[in-house]
Amino acid sequence: MVVFDPELAARMKMPKELLERAEELHFAMHIGTRHVYAALYENASFTCLWSVSAEVPAGISVFKFIYQRNWIEAVFRRCSVTFDTDCYALIPSSLFDPQACADYLHMQHGVMSQQTGYVDLPEVEAALCFELPEWNTELLKYFPNARIVPLSALIIRAAIGGKQTGPSDFVLVHSSSSVTIAAIKNRSLVLLSTHEARAEEDVLYHLSNAAMRLQIDLDNCSLQLLNMSETPDLLTLLQRYTKHASKLDIHSNSDYGASTQLHYLCA
Repeated sequence: MVVFDPELAARMKMPKELLERAEELHFAMHIGTRHVYAALYENASFTCLWSVSAEVPAGISVFKFIYQRNWIEAVFRRCSVTFDTDCYALIPSSLFDPQACADYLHMQHGVMSQQTGYVDLPEVEAALCFELPEWNTELLKYFPNARIVPLSALIIRAAIGGKQTGPSDFVLVHSSSSVTIAAIKNRSLVLLSTHEARAEEDVLYHLSNAAMRLQIDLDNCSLQLLNMSETPDLLTLLQRYTKHASKLDIHSNSDYGASTQLHYLCA
């Protein structure tokens, strides 16, 4: 049973004047395991007009949570939706067959996916195929022009497009239950992986393991963190092992978090 929370609904409500301008705006949303982030941008300039985040109550489906918002009352010029998943495969463009996405996922993860999608990533000369979430069909009924991709696709673009301070870089995104790691060496993507990580020590373990496998000196590499979890000390912990660890800063002139900026610049 879903209990409607009027206080939460009011806090998450999009201003009417922005809904009326939907044909001009870009609506960006990230659907995490326990959190939802949403933002509204002007297409013509880097201006965030509205931004909210909320923890999805335990037991409530994502779709029912979104249905309680007024976000579904308009069709936006652009709509991008990302979600957390570790069920994806990065395939070189020269070998990629759009009809074989389910086969790629079966080979890499051992799952038989009923719904699959893919996104071209010319920045790394590859395509990312993935298993679509179960709420995909329902969401498209209310956001018919939504482009739905894993958050990892945007992480690749942020990593490749970022400023490298050395020969090796890591970009980490930590949500409430997982960490996604992108590793860059000499402007080339050499690793993209997502792991279960609920505690700070889990993030450090997976980062250390990736550095060891790639023969990267963790103490001297650059690391950028986007922390979407409730672990405020994660950056401090990582800075003990990586001197050049910092927050992922997509746009220094924005007052809004990197999680929403990531959508606007990379989706």
